[in-house]
Amino acid sequence: MNKKGKLALKLKAMVGILLIGAISFCLPSAFSMAKERIIYMTTSWGVPSKSLLGEFEKQTGIKVEVTTIGDEKALRDKVMTATAGGIAPADVIFVGITNVGVFSSSKSILELDKIVSPDLLDKLIGVNLFRIEDRLYGVPIYQQLVMIDYDSSVLEKMGASVPTTWKEFTQLCREIKQRGIKKYPITFGARAWSWYLIALSMGDPLFDKELNPTFNQPGSGGLRAMRLLRDFFKEGLISPERITSVNPHPSFWAGKAVFHQAWQGSLAISNDPKKSKVAPNAKYLLLPDKHFTWSLPAALSISAFSNKKDEAYKFIDWFTQSKVQKYLYEAYGMFPANKDAFAELGKAGKIEGFDVMAEQAKFIHPIPYQAPWYTEFESEANDTIKRMVRDEISPEQAVNHLANYVYELKKEYE
Repeated sequence: MNKKGKLALKLKAMVGILLIGAISFCLPSAFSMAKERIIYMTTSWGVPSKSLLGEFEKQTGIKVEVTTIGDEKALRDKVMTATAGGIAPADVIFVGITNVGVFSSSKSILELDKIVSPDLLDKLIGVNLFRIEDRLYGVPIYQQLVMIDYDSSVLEKMGASVPTTWKEFTQLCREIKQRGIKKYPITFGARAWSWYLIALSMGDPLFDKELNPTFNQPGSGGLRAMRLLRDFFKEGLISPERITSVNPHPSFWAGKAVFHQAWQGSLAISNDPKKSKVAPNAKYLLLPDKHFTWSLPAALSISAFSNKKDEAYKFIDWFTQSKVQKYLYEAYGMFPANKDAFAELGKAGKIEGFDVMAEQAKFIHPIPYQAPWYTEFESEANDTIKRMVRDEISPEQAVNHLANYVYELKKEYE
């Protein structure tokens, strides 16, 4: 064969190789084509590790693409926008208790009673919190009482007792500031949750059985809590930064505060020396006065618009397994909803402050997040509290405005 013929053969071979390469580049491999893909939308504290997600993919052939959203409000906005367009924002959606009412009423998420195995639900704590009118809208993934933790080393150095009333709490914080121990002894955000924390612990349930406000009555815990929160900011016991940046956690973990609005499981973070300067001295405080608190658990739900409901349920079932549940606790301080995982952590001695948590769990008033109007109320409460701590309105004006707003919302949703 002459040189010209050999060159022609080489060119044909090269073209063949290039065509094969192009086809391989443009089309998924047979391996990847065999896989299903689902999208999981979550806050940053609901993300399993890459290795765990890899295990799920190997076990099921389902690849999970995680879309992480900064907080529950931003997640709610994305879900509601997608719902308005009749599309799925994701197949599986992280549903904090604060969003379950609005997601269920807008039909953004599925009713799950005919999908979820009763055996699975029997293994979990907090299932009824995600039922509305006896219909299940979420499978719990963690439980979470709202609590206070504190830097016990400061109290020990001062020779101070743990406060049992809000009066003692306030006096101790004033002394801490006056002695120059911490410039801002308390880290609570200018938001509804700080108000709930104080008001509930004072014994005010905030709403009666008909969901009418109790917090605006003369002498009520809701009014006294507004005044106390205002005073904390006014006296400089809380940093003014907590008005615009309401997240209370970073300043506590940086060692800048003594008392911190926290959650059941927060000691897993507060006493981790890699994450917190308070370690190993953080302890839980039984809430002062009447001790009452509320719970902020979370669940996973399936988008009403998903076309991969079976695959989504497999992911939710896997997410409730002990291995994944324990990872959430170790990574984010989220207490397992899985009863066995909870027991395993206890046997391993990984549950700090169990005695205080067990006592705190006796004092719970639910917040009516299941009401479809409640997210609007909470948003208004956040804005109103910011105005109050800036001295734009009085505590009395704040509670009266919020009470009137409740009645307006209830009429609107009738």
